[in-house]
Formats: sequence, C-alpha cells, structure tokens
Amino acid sequence: MNIIIILMLIVVLLIIWLIHDYKNDKKNPKLIKTYHKAGLSDQDIVIFRQTMQDAKNQIKQWEIAVKEDAALQVIEQVTGGLDSAKKLFQLIVKRPQIALSNNDFLYKHLPTMLDLIETYQNIKAVDKLDQALLVDSQKVIRALSEKIAGLYALTVSDDIETIKNEVENG
Repeated sequence: MNIIIILMLIVVLLIIWLIHDYKNDKKNPKLIKTYHKAGLSDQDIVIFRQTMQDAKNQIKQWEIAVKEDAALQVIEQVTGGLDSAKKLFQLIVKRPQIALSNNDFLYKHLPTMLDLIETYQNIKAVDKLDQALLVDSQKVIRALSEKIAGLYALTVSDDIETIKNEVENG
C-alpha cells in the first residue's frame, strides 16, 4: 500500500514538473525581449500571444481542409493564400508592430476563411445540391485567398521599400 502511495506521489510530482517545464518552454525569452523592445507591455504580450495562437490554430484548420479537398488544393496552387498566411503569420510573430497594419488578416480574413470553408464543406455534403452553389462558394474562397496573398505581398513590399530607403539615405 505504501509503495502505491509513493508511486502516485512520484507521478503527481512528475506531472507538476512537466507542466511547469512546458509553460516555461512556451515563453521564448528572445521573443519576449523583442516584444518589449517593440513597446509591448507584459499585458500586451499576453494578448498578442493569444491572438497569434488563435491565428496559428486557424491556419492549421485551413491547411487541414486544403489537404482533404482537391478543389481547395487547386485554389491554393493558384492563389498561394494559405502559404502567404503562414508567411505573414511568421512576420507578425517576429515583428509585432506590423500586427496593427494586418489586423484585418488576424481578426477578419482568417476567421472568415474558416467560415467559408465550413460552409463549402456543408454544401459539398449535400448530394442533391445545385453545382452552381458549390462553384460560387469556391469562387468566394478563392477571392479571399487572393486577398490574403495580396496582403502578404503588400507587407513584404513595404519592407523592401523601407530597406531601399535606408540603403539610399544611409
């Protein structure tokens, strides 16, 4: 009986230690320092990290949907929207100050894309539905995907312009 209690105590302590260690891993000191340099307070960092975690989850859901559907794969090949969303996400993580200029991406476009994909999947699940409705939903998804790719291109072009000005003006 004593051995079982000791083993349970060891397991509980191990779990507590793992949870504590996991939480410490999630707080990347380099990024935290970068966020502080960018002018974010500790409270801002918590909100920013939660926003970015939500965006990451939304991008993963989008990616899963693309992998499972041939029409969505074609849309991705043509527009590059999902790839652009991933790259824009990475830029925002590294440079949180551009989150403000990309708030539509974070708070509108990503959630809307998931809603559109869910609607598309629901339409597709109905066997006797008019094919035109399915095509229309694909067009809307494509348009939003193109818009997201355009946002990424615009963000990168702004960076290129900034670097160009710095080089020219010393």
